[in-house]
Amino acid sequence: MNIKNFDLNLLVVFKTLFEEKNVTRASKKMGITQPAMSNALNRLRYLVKDELFIRGPRGMRPTPRANDLSLPIQSALNNLESSLSSIDFNPKTTKKLYRISMSDDVAPIILPNLVNFIEKNSPESSLCIRSEQGNEALKLLDNNEIDFAVGRFESVGSRFGYSDLFTEKYVCILKKNHPFKEETKLSIDQYLEAKHLRVAPMDAPTHPIDRALSQLNLEREISVRIDLITLAPVIIRNSDLILTLPSKTAQRMAKNYDFKIIELPLDLERRKTKMVWHKELTNHPTFDWVKNQILTL
Repeated sequence: MNIKNFDLNLLVVFKTLFEEKNVTRASKKMGITQPAMSNALNRLRYLVKDELFIRGPRGMRPTPRANDLSLPIQSALNNLESSLSSIDFNPKTTKKLYRISMSDDVAPIILPNLVNFIEKNSPESSLCIRSEQGNEALKLLDNNEIDFAVGRFESVGSRFGYSDLFTEKYVCILKKNHPFKEETKLSIDQYLEAKHLRVAPMDAPTHPIDRALSQLNLEREISVRIDLITLAPVIIRNSDLILTLPSKTAQRMAKNYDFKIIELPLDLERRKTKMVWHKELTNHPTFDWVKNQILTL
């Protein structure tokens, strides 16, 4: 296909139809008539030589070819929009959707201040927060599905830029009337005597405390495992379980739920929280503006 003969407005038509799955809604969103939208879809079908969208009980269902095209078209339009908006970037008037992935333990540390900052300084902009971490977050960056990823990364490839946000030590928390409530630091025997709660997805890397214990041929008893930190306070408050976690999150939970923070029996590697972005967004006014704000939170 010769790009010189291709009406680039059809890419916007495709993107809107893919999002709305309905010709009427898509035409209203684009500000054109329904016949004009249908005509544009027919032109797309002719150029691509595929039906692209097929009517079904739940609206216009994308064909496999449409699904294949959706990501590169979305990426191309996002890059074009970003390039044009950065020419004369004004946070007060820009209508930018910032897409960020961050873990649910880091989000309460960063998100409240970030939401407040955007609300006051860029009222037409918006945020989309996702929870993917590690390699999944890096894939989203590669696919231009997010702008930034915040969390703990074992390694960051040279195609990415990154900055350290903060470094934390690991501690453990327990309810205020726990049998170990009078301790300031647990012994190895006490730590192994206790039952533990672990917060992590099933495919998460081994926790630093488990790696340290393994080097001593020791193993703790994890009796409950969950993948959302928001569930942890309810479990800790109603059991004798101990949770080992980064200190910033521990301090926030201890303050909100009157938990006790106790030092671990072993010195662990520090938890480094990074913000990662694709290098193509380096020195980009639109993204530098929000990036610099996150770095100062």
